[in-house]
This record gives sequence, C-alpha cells and structure tokens, in this order.
Amino acid sequence: MKFSLKSYMTCVIGWILADALFVLIRFVGLDSVPAFASLDYDSFDHVIFFSRSLVIGFLMGSVFYAVSRALERPAIRRRPYGVMIAIHAFISLLCVAILLIGLRAREIVVLHKAFSFELFASRIFTVNFLVILTYYTIVSFLFVLINQIDRKFGPGNLFKLIKGTYYHPRSIEHIFMFLDLKDSTSHAERLGHLEFGSLIQDCFMDMSVVSDYRAEFYQYVGDESILYWEVDDGAENGNCLQAYFAFSKRLEERKSYYQNRYGMVPEFKAGVNIGQATVLEVGEVKREIAYLGDVLNTAARIQGQCKVHNENLLISEALRDRLISLPDDLVIRPIGMIELRGRTDAVRLYSVREHFQTDLVK
Repeated sequence: MKFSLKSYMTCVIGWILADALFVLIRFVGLDSVPAFASLDYDSFDHVIFFSRSLVIGFLMGSVFYAVSRALERPAIRRRPYGVMIAIHAFISLLCVAILLIGLRAREIVVLHKAFSFELFASRIFTVNFLVILTYYTIVSFLFVLINQIDRKFGPGNLFKLIKGTYYHPRSIEHIFMFLDLKDSTSHAERLGHLEFGSLIQDCFMDMSVVSDYRAEFYQYVGDESILYWEVDDGAENGNCLQAYFAFSKRLEERKSYYQNRYGMVPEFKAGVNIGQATVLEVGEVKREIAYLGDVLNTAARIQGQCKVHNENLLISEALRDRLISLPDDLVIRPIGMIELRGRTDAVRLYSVREHFQTDLVK
C-alpha cells in the first residue's frame, strides 16, 4: 500500500499522547505522596520528561506504522481478526522491548560505565522497566484493536460514529462506483456455494488496492461491491477510474492463482456516477452509516448497461464533466443517451478504456 501521511500522523500523535499520559500518571506528583517520600525526585524535570515522551512517542508511532504497513500482506490480512491482532501486538511488543533495551544500553554509555551483563541486567530487570513494557504492550494491543475495528466499519467511519457526524441525515456529494462480478451465476453453479464464497473472498481482498486511489468501501452485497469517493479525491487525476483498472490489473497479476484454484480469472464490470446523496446513521443493535439517493440507483443502473454495450467500465456525463487532469493512458468515448430502468430522463453514458484495450479492439 502507498504511504499515507494521515495514517502516519495518526500513529505518531496517538503514541505521543500515550507516552505523555504514562509520564503524567507514573511520575508527576509522586514526590508529594508520603509512601514515595524516600525516593529521589529532586532531579525530576517535567519539561525533560515530557520532551523524552515526545521523542519516544514519535519513534514508537513510526515503528508502529512501519510494522502495520509491513504486515499489510494478503497472507496475513486473510487471517481471522484475533490472529491479526495477536500478530500485530506481538511484533509491536518486540519493537517496544528492543527500543527500551536500547535506551537502557544508551544510559550505560552516557554514564561512561564499563559494559557488563550484570550492570545491563540490573538496568533491565527492574520494576519500572516491567511497568513500562506492560503499559506499552497494552497500548499496542489497543491501537491494533482500534485499527481493526476501524477497518471493519471502513477507514474513518468509527470516529464518525463516535462523534455522531451522521446522527442526523445530511446531504453530501460523492462519487459512487458499483462493481459486479461478470457471469457470477454460471461461476456459482459450477463451483458450488462454498467454493464460490472463497472466490468472492479472494476478489474482495484483492480489491483493497483501490485504497491507493483514495477509494472508500461502502458495502459488499453478494458478489457486488460499492465504493465511494469524496468529489475532490475521486475526480483528481481520475482516481475513481484508475482504481478500477488497478483492481483489474491485480486480478490479472494473480491469474495463475485464480486459474489453478477456480478454473477461471475473475472480471468485474463497473458503473460510476456522481451526485447528491443522503448520508445518515442507521440501526440500533447494529449501527452503520448508510447512503441513500438517486445517485446510487443510477450508478447501479449504469453498471447494468455494461453487459448490454459490451463494456467493462461506464460512467455518467455528470462524472465525465467533473474529472480533473485525466491520465493520458485512459480513453473516454461516448456511448449515447441511454434509457435507464426506473428513470424518466435518459442519461448520457461514456465508456472508459485504457489505450492498450482500445488497440486490441481495433
């Protein structure tokens, strides 16, 4: 996955706050507690300790982000949530232990003492070291758990649910894409429902590549997926179109796997539209963020026209007019005014292909 400055800064700021909280709870004010009166707090400097927490928090946030990205591999992402959380937490714990041991070793060097295992062990096997290690282990586990819950709802949606962004219905303009597996009925009949379910799992896992183009996942409905973009994110550089071709290329790169496992290489058709939608929080026992409106219905109908016109990707005229700095390797061609089921007015549609696809058709 591509580097995400927003995700990186979230990790760093989260760890800095966690480390500052530890200093605040663990040390600040202890010199006034009678039970700790015998301890030497004369040299305690709040500014120095919080400055250290700033540096350590930055290092831990950077390490945590790097570990999370390193573990973003299909073999790990396909594991159950519990296993993923345990793997992330264990590696984060290992990094914390290495960092703390390194800091202890640095103290010995700064104190200009000859290195010995006894001296090093005396600096490591202390109550304070174990407390710090335990605290960081718990923080790592919580961060990984929150990250997995956020992925469950869709990146950023957990925070929106917590602060009640869509507790009351709101109108918002988005780009929506409906993706559907080609010939899904025949594939399901040939493979059987269990093996077909595995096929859908693999396809939707490979679909995660669209996140590199700022796409967000709204829903999975059977063998269909619904993605959306904020207008600026999706229109810029044709991200909403590039995402589709990136997904198609990912499937093509893994065609040997799909051919050996399922006897076919999956292909998806897509319809994309832009417009106003109503977004709101729904449900009581199970809450989620829902999008309603004609823009979604039209996107679904556009996707249905792919088979009629033998195209893989169709977009509306409204979207075409909003695209910004479209890549040179994409070709947009008019299909014409099309009557869509459930709509009174016809919609002008356009096909989108890559240059090499156009050459093959010729």
